[in-house]
Amino acid sequence: MKYKLVCFDVDGTLISDEGGKYWERLHAMLEGDRGKNVQKERSSLFREGRLSYKGWVDLDVGGFKDGGFTKKDFERVARTHTLLPGAHETVLELHRRGYKLAIISGSLGILIDTLFPGHPFDDVFVNEVSFDEEGRISGWKVTVFDVGTKHKALHAICAREGIRIGETVFVGDGENDIDILKEAGLGIAFCPKSKKVEEAADVVIGKKDLCEVLKHL
Repeated sequence: MKYKLVCFDVDGTLISDEGGKYWERLHAMLEGDRGKNVQKERSSLFREGRLSYKGWVDLDVGGFKDGGFTKKDFERVARTHTLLPGAHETVLELHRRGYKLAIISGSLGILIDTLFPGHPFDDVFVNEVSFDEEGRISGWKVTVFDVGTKHKALHAICAREGIRIGETVFVGDGENDIDILKEAGLGIAFCPKSKKVEEAADVVIGKKDLCEVLKHL
């Protein structure tokens, strides 16, 4: 095979983000209008460089913990999302063909676990929230691979598995994917959110069906 490792973003790539990404829906559904305003404010602070990515996640999850929200609340919000057309079929077909598979995303692991249980991904680099026996938030771990650093996860997997960077594929849709789309051997922009994302990729897929990815492998 020309490629050996295929990596995916989550929101807007494996899982539909119509109506808002998972983070956004958590704020809206768990905290109402206040949550929506908080999300917008923190997003602006992050874009302006006044709030770090880790600081943003810490504030968000810490706020959910203080609000008493539980694992069931996170799963309830997750179930308002759906896998994108072809996601399940494409991932299982790639696994059958023998590709190494990975997720590299700023989303939350519980979203993937809820909608895609028993998935075949070898590596999952996302934000993780842990819960105690009663389902209360007991801690969280912030991913170090998101805006501007997703490509570092790609290199880490390659170094461990003895894969060349030219043998890698990344599929994503957002501007936080630009660095890794450029770095991967094959960057696939799936229903990209902006012109910048299109320009960073080798292939652009406009049809909302992840099975289209298989045509390029």
